[in-house]
Amino acid sequence: MDMAEDRGKPQTSFHEYVSAEGLEEVYKRHGRIDLVPLPSDLPEDPLNWSSLRKNTLLGLVAFHACLGPFSAACAIPSFELFSVEFGVSLTKASYITAAPIVFLGTFPFLWAPISSRIGRRPVYLASMLISAAMQLASAYCTTYGALVACRVLVAIFICPPQSMGASTVSEMFFVHQKGQKMGVWALLVSLGPTIAPLIMGPLVYHTGQWQWTFYLLAIMNFVHFILYFFFCPETLFNRPVRSTNLESADTEPISTAAKWYTPYTSFQIYSREPWSKLPMDIISPLRYISRPTILLPSFANAITFTYTNVLLTVQIPALLGQKYQLNTQQIGLQFIAPFLGALLGEPFAGLGSDRWMQYCVKRAHGKRKVEWRLPFAIPGFLIAIVGLMVLGVRLQNTPSGVWNITPDIGSAIALFGQQIVTTVCTTYAIESQPEHTGQAAILVALIRQTYAFTGPFYFTDQFNAMGIVHACGLLSGLIGFGMCLIFACMMFGKYWREKEASKGPIFKSDSVSVEISKEERSTN
Repeated sequence: MDMAEDRGKPQTSFHEYVSAEGLEEVYKRHGRIDLVPLPSDLPEDPLNWSSLRKNTLLGLVAFHACLGPFSAACAIPSFELFSVEFGVSLTKASYITAAPIVFLGTFPFLWAPISSRIGRRPVYLASMLISAAMQLASAYCTTYGALVACRVLVAIFICPPQSMGASTVSEMFFVHQKGQKMGVWALLVSLGPTIAPLIMGPLVYHTGQWQWTFYLLAIMNFVHFILYFFFCPETLFNRPVRSTNLESADTEPISTAAKWYTPYTSFQIYSREPWSKLPMDIISPLRYISRPTILLPSFANAITFTYTNVLLTVQIPALLGQKYQLNTQQIGLQFIAPFLGALLGEPFAGLGSDRWMQYCVKRAHGKRKVEWRLPFAIPGFLIAIVGLMVLGVRLQNTPSGVWNITPDIGSAIALFGQQIVTTVCTTYAIESQPEHTGQAAILVALIRQTYAFTGPFYFTDQFNAMGIVHACGLLSGLIGFGMCLIFACMMFGKYWREKEASKGPIFKSDSVSVEISKEERSTN
């Protein structure tokens, strides 16, 4: 029977169609067959894992991504202690936080091609174990240079999720779930710099020793290693090609040997690319930076992230601490507001943008265009600007020496908006490159971290020279410029993507890519 012809007949029922296409197992597992990418029938396929298994791993990877900026920001409450112990200025002490930022953005280039060869699980395990050792070494440093070196090494080894996190999400979840799941990952990256001083401020205040910051980090990293060992299965999977007609539906190989523990215990080489090509693979994502659908949303996200998240993380001790004469513990408590702002912003960003996309797809009768997600970012830019201005105006106009909550309200509003921008822009940049999700994720992290790295070197001078309100006004204007970049993607994104697709893959290896690429491109 010709199933293509039969499918067009009105008497063909849904269940007959499912049976004809060999999708009984898919329907049984997921309750639907309109899935992108379409999973295999194999239970070891990450797309077929239980929700508990997927979400547990998502939580671990997202928290791992959080630990990079978290580790960098943990030193903030100890700046004065560093200044006294190492005989350096407060500005130079802040470089202990600033220096790791750029390495968090550049070294994901190294880990992505390594993980594509040997798998995600070995890289995640090695990352946590080596990071724990480097955190412990930081506590025993006796010179400023040694401490900076240890913090840089921590950043190098703790950063794999900045590139692999998006790939891990894509390997476990379907396209219609990406906004929400990427949002969890983006949320914890944003929360890292705000949670760290909140925890470490009281710890340093009550112990009086900055070393306890790194003892705690070493413990956290080692515990995370143990959790990875038991709850981090391998997500790289060679999914067999599914047949699409009844006659060949039984040709898909069915695995009977694989056990539930196979993704935890098996080790294999996933790519036969020679290791001699690793240096070229490391720098190859840079070739995609010229694509506007990656560059513009990444730059818009970097601007907003730097002038809300990084600004508040680095400057709260200088702005609020000196203005209101706060001690180390009190400075740490000022981070409650931005933490709550980001935490409340993520459900609105992740679930909200997914619901918005579903609404747009429904109105378009099933057609899908990734640019439809972008309008959801515009309120985020505006809210971030409002929050930054509230912070600046209230900080300048409140009396010195008497703590006032209104600047904290401004920081909460700013982080709420920034979380919307981060989630939507990151998801769009990755969705716009279905064949190169790994490269897109790396470039998003690189642009964000490189731009953020420069901030701590001029924030203090800028606020001293311009005054708080005028400095916040200038930074708000730059966030507005980032919003204009998103408007450009909304208007020309589809044209740019079609032009990029017409040029074909930049590298020959790109022609054999992720399974979802063709399916996603057909719906975009």
